[in-house]
Amino acid sequence: MADTHTIMTESDIPPAEREHHPHKDQALYTLKVLSAVREAQLTHGLRHSDYQLYRQYCSRRIRRLRKNLDFIQGDRKNFRKKIVTVDVIKDDRFLYIPLMTIERYWAYAMQLKEESQQDPRKKFSMRNKLRNAAKYVANFEKLVEESGVCDARTQLEVQGYSAWLQGTVLFELADWTHEWAKPVEFFNKALAIYSKLKDAVSEDEVEVYAGRLQELEVKLRFCRHHLGDRSATDTLLAMRGNEALGDKLDNLLVAARERQAATLSEVTWKGRTVAVKHEKVRLFLLNEGLIHEELDKTTSADERVEMLDKLLMECKDALQLVRDDLKNDPTFKPRQLATEGPVSPLHFLHTYLSYHRLNLTVLRNVALVETYQKIVSGEITVEDGKKAPKLQDLVRLQEIIIQNLKEITHLAGLEDDSQLKQSIEAQISTYKAHRCYFVAESFVKMEKWAEALVLYERTLAHIKAADKSQMKPSMVKGLENLSALVDSKKFTAHAQAILASDSSTPNVTKLSIKDKKMLIDRLDEYVEDPSLTSSNACVVQVPSPMKSVPCKPLFFDLALNHVEFPSLDDKIETKKQAPGASVGGLTGLVKGLWGGWGSKK
Repeated sequence: MADTHTIMTESDIPPAEREHHPHKDQALYTLKVLSAVREAQLTHGLRHSDYQLYRQYCSRRIRRLRKNLDFIQGDRKNFRKKIVTVDVIKDDRFLYIPLMTIERYWAYAMQLKEESQQDPRKKFSMRNKLRNAAKYVANFEKLVEESGVCDARTQLEVQGYSAWLQGTVLFELADWTHEWAKPVEFFNKALAIYSKLKDAVSEDEVEVYAGRLQELEVKLRFCRHHLGDRSATDTLLAMRGNEALGDKLDNLLVAARERQAATLSEVTWKGRTVAVKHEKVRLFLLNEGLIHEELDKTTSADERVEMLDKLLMECKDALQLVRDDLKNDPTFKPRQLATEGPVSPLHFLHTYLSYHRLNLTVLRNVALVETYQKIVSGEITVEDGKKAPKLQDLVRLQEIIIQNLKEITHLAGLEDDSQLKQSIEAQISTYKAHRCYFVAESFVKMEKWAEALVLYERTLAHIKAADKSQMKPSMVKGLENLSALVDSKKFTAHAQAILASDSSTPNVTKLSIKDKKMLIDRLDEYVEDPSLTSSNACVVQVPSPMKSVPCKPLFFDLALNHVEFPSLDDKIETKKQAPGASVGGLTGLVKGLWGGWGSKK
C-alpha cells in the first residue's frame, strides 16, 4: 500500500481517454513547494533528524488528502488505483498528493541510510527508494508543466525542487557508482532557479531559500573535489560543522588532515626546531591551527566552547604520548622542578604542548564567561532542567584563568622569555580587573554598597596597571568597555552607600532618646525601630518582672506548733518515798508483786 500512489501525465493516458482540457478559464493555482516542504519537515520530525516520524506523517497526509478530496483508492479487497492526472486536478490540494508521495520516498531512503550503519544490507533498499523518488519527481514536474493550472512561480518552484532532488539522488548513489559528474548538472540547474526565486520572494521566505542555496553550493564543491578540483578541496576543509554533507565532510576532513600530518615531521617554536614523531601529535597541531582560524570567524560562544573542548581532548592525548616517551629521560623530572638548566628536544616538545593546553583552557573559560554573563544579565534563558550560573561561577572562572596564565611562565624552557612574561602579566592584570568587577557585582546584589565601592576602585586600578601594548586589540577594547561600565556603577554604589547611612542614623537617635523602651511600654508613641523585624525585637520582657500580690492569711492551728506552754509540774501529786526504804533484789520484787493480792485494806 505504501508505493501505490502513481503519478501520470497526460501523455501517459491513452488517446481514446483524452478530452479537451477543462481548466483554461479558471484561476491558476500557486504552490510554494520549498516553503511548504520545509515547514512540514521541521514540524514533523526533521528538526531532530527523525526521518521515520516524517515518513509516517507523509503517509497520513496523503490518506487525509484523498479522503477529503473524495479520491480514495478503496480498501484491500476492492482496491482501484486512482492516478493524479491533468483532468483530475480541480483543486490545488491535488498537487499535494504527488508532492507528499515524493517526500515519503525521500524520507524512507534517508531513514534506511541511517539504519544501514548497523545493517549494511539496507543500502540496497535505500537505493531503490531513491530511484523511485527521482522517477516520481520527474513525473510531477511534467504534470505541472502540462496541466496549465499552475502559475509561473509554481512551475519554477517544481523545476527547482525536481532538479535538487534528482541531483541529491545521484549524489547519494555516487559513492557506489563513482559518477560524480552527473549530480553537477542538476545542482547547477537548481542553483540557478533558487537564486532567481530568492530575489523574488518576500523577506520571510528569503532565509529558507538561502539555506537551500548554501546546501547546493557545498554539495557542488564536494562533487568538484572528487572530480579533481583543488580549490574546491581547500574550501571544503574550511567548512567545519556544515550539516549539508553529513558524515561525508567529516570523512573528507580526516583523510585530508592525515595526508597533511604525514608531511609534518618537525615544529619550530621560540627559535627551536623539534621533531614530531607521533601521528596523533601531528594531527593535533594541524587541527589547532585550523580551529584558531575558525574561532576568529565564529561569533557564537557555545560553538567556540564545543570546538575548544574537542581540541583540548586531542591535546591531552598528544601530551600523554610525549610524557610516555619522557619516562626514559633521566633529566625530565629534575628539570621540571628546577627553574634553570638545559631542556632536551623532547622535553621542549612537552613544553610546547603544555603551552597549547593552558592557552586553550584560557580561551575555553573566556568563552564560558561570555555565555554566563549573558545568562546572568538575562539576555539568554537557561534550558529546563539545567542549573543557572551565578556571579560566584564567573569569579571562579576568572581565578582558573589567572592560575593557568601563571603556570605558563613556569614551564620548562620559558623562564627567561621576558617578552612572554610581559604579555602574561598584562593578561593577568586584565582578568584580575574582571574578577574584581564580578566580586563587586555580587556585593551589590547583597546591598553591601561600601564593599562594592572599594572593589570598583580596585578594578580601575587593575585596568590602569595593565600594559595595553602587550595585548590584542580585542582585549584592549574589552578593558575600555569595562572601565566605562565601572565608572557608571561606581557613582551609583557611592550614592546608595550614602543613602543607607543617612537612613539608619535617625532611627538609632530616636531609640536612644526613648532609652530603647519595650514596644509594650510605648504603644501610644510612633518610633521607627528596624530592630522589630529582626530576631532581637524589643517587644516585651520575658519573663515578666516579679510583683507582690495579696494572699490568704495563715491558719491559727499552724501557730500552735510555735507556742510554749507554762510548766504544770507543781500541780501534779506524786508519792514521796522514805529516805531509808528500799526494795531488795528479786525476793522483794516478787513479794511486792504477789503481796497485793488478797490483802485486806
